[in-house]
Amino acid sequence: MRVTAKPRILVVDDDLFVRKPLEAVLQQGGFEAMTAANGAECLELLERDRPDLIILDVIMPGADGFEVCQAIKGEARYAEIPVILMSARDRRCDRKRGFDLGATGFVRKPYKPEKLLRQVREILAN
Repeated sequence: MRVTAKPRILVVDDDLFVRKPLEAVLQQGGFEAMTAANGAECLELLERDRPDLIILDVIMPGADGFEVCQAIKGEARYAEIPVILMSARDRRCDRKRGFDLGATGFVRKPYKPEKLLRQVREILAN
């Protein structure tokens, strides 16, 4: 059972120096933030705790963000969770691939906190 009424965001990024500041930005923006360091940890967390939205790094060792997004969207019980892909690569083909796999949004690194928070709020409002 959820203790707080704040929307829960799961941040998945292999880089601690990206993950921790992003967690702080989300908390300051009024969200509850959970974190995972890779795709396997993300999928394990989903078994125990359902977030309202996932921010997923594309470039990670092991399963990349595209593969993890595909796994999330391919599982009926998780398919409705919005996914925002985040990457330093901002090529049109990467965005297209992400949206084709079911991602709801795409954010380029380095991100602007206010722009990211606006996108998160817009997605959660719909």
